[in-house]
Amino acid sequence: MPIYSHSRLECFENCPLQFKFCYLDKIKRQEEGIEAFLGSRFHETMEFLYKDIRCREYSLNDLLNYYENQWDKEYTDSVVITKKNRTTQDYRNIGRKCIEDYYKRYYPFTQERVLGLEREILIDIRGDGKYKMRGFIDRLSQDNDNTYEIHDYKTARYLPEQKHFDEDRQLALYQIGVQNAWPDAKNVRLIWHYVVFDKEMISTRSNEHLETLKDRIVTLIDRIESTKEFLPKESNLCEWCVYPDICPKRKHLYKVDNLPANEYLNDDGVKLVNSYAEISEKKKELRNDIDTLDDTLEKIKEAVIKYAEKENIEIIRGSDNKLKISTKQKVVCPAKGSQEREELETVLRAINKWNEVCELDIYVLEKIVNEDTWDAEIIDKIRKFIKIEVKNNVTLSKLQDKEK
Repeated sequence: MPIYSHSRLECFENCPLQFKFCYLDKIKRQEEGIEAFLGSRFHETMEFLYKDIRCREYSLNDLLNYYENQWDKEYTDSVVITKKNRTTQDYRNIGRKCIEDYYKRYYPFTQERVLGLEREILIDIRGDGKYKMRGFIDRLSQDNDNTYEIHDYKTARYLPEQKHFDEDRQLALYQIGVQNAWPDAKNVRLIWHYVVFDKEMISTRSNEHLETLKDRIVTLIDRIESTKEFLPKESNLCEWCVYPDICPKRKHLYKVDNLPANEYLNDDGVKLVNSYAEISEKKKELRNDIDTLDDTLEKIKEAVIKYAEKENIEIIRGSDNKLKISTKQKVVCPAKGSQEREELETVLRAINKWNEVCELDIYVLEKIVNEDTWDAEIIDKIRKFIKIEVKNNVTLSKLQDKEK
């Protein structure tokens, strides 16, 4: 079984197919999003700041110069900006502002003893060597009351609510690894630095919470290991996926996205979608027309019935067609489970008619009432429980040759 990481687990949860491409098929992509690029440069600057903190003090200009040099050194044309209204300089400026805010907030950086930077931590979930995980802690430190602190830098432009941090899995996993490695780590504080907002979010974990987390990790790893079909899972995260050209949900979008207009409109897939959309729109318009015609027919039907009643006729002749008007009585019984229904059933049993109506088959009862099959006295006994509705029907038919 491979050594897992939080990123590996999260990738499977977000999209099993992306997990397969990345970790099983090991398809490497050089493409990097600008958000990830910015995050890496900020992390490097923080490592530069803290690595010599005991023997050297850096100024804000020192940090900004380092950040600018790293940006220029690492930036390539392969860095992707998905937001069309943003530029490279926009993101570069965001990074500068984050460093300035961080420096002002924590200077002179003596609030803690730094124990490790980008510190690799190994986590044996069950202690039996079967379920292993690996992670890298941005900064591991210890404060004045000997509480271990696990720091994580975030350059995201979305600030989650406290509930998110109290349920976060990544740093809680790191806590398990820290407590396994250092027996004196009785108290551990989890700290997220959301530097775009100049916010510090803090959470802690109880032993019970960590044990529950271990069970969930084992269950998730077992699920991944037993998965045979890695299906794509569409979400907002697809915009940042590096495999759009081979994903069945995205590859046609990727293929035609940057085509010139003449090539785009000649693509067979685009043609099919456009044709389908055009026919669907016409079908929708026809449905609206049909609804309008139905309304008109209903009004004509009402007029036909009134005309037939007024003239005391049952058939109305037109040029090539005729309309037949018929009237039918419909019996409506009380709803099942109602008191009236129970009383009706009791009466039918008392007069020995229950079997004749096939245990109150509405069509059988309707036929009996319409045809006066039972005595009037019996009909009167049940009439107070039922309602008679008169329904008029209009039937259209062609005139026969002899009728013309």
